[in-house]
Amino acid sequence: MAKPIERMGSHEILVVSRKLFLGGFCLLPFLWVFNILYIWPVRNRPDLSPQVRRYLIMSGVLSIAMFVIFATWYGVFVDHRLNWGARGDTLTVVLVKGV
Repeated sequence: MAKPIERMGSHEILVVSRKLFLGGFCLLPFLWVFNILYIWPVRNRPDLSPQVRRYLIMSGVLSIAMFVIFATWYGVFVDHRLNWGARGDTLTVVLVKGV
């Protein structure tokens, strides 16, 4: 069973935060959000390294940036898929019949 974040040492928290931050670069940006939600309750502990705060800030910035990128791509794709012809159909996972 995993140890609660409140009972972890400062070095363990740093290792977990670093792993979650780096894991977000493996096309898993939800790990950045999870990093913020998981580490947030202990962010003000006096024994924590300043690197943990930096990982939290960068996780927040990158998760917002990825949300903007994904939302923009979704808007462009939905708006222009039919105009792209065969290329739009190859990018579509589920082909809509009758359009």
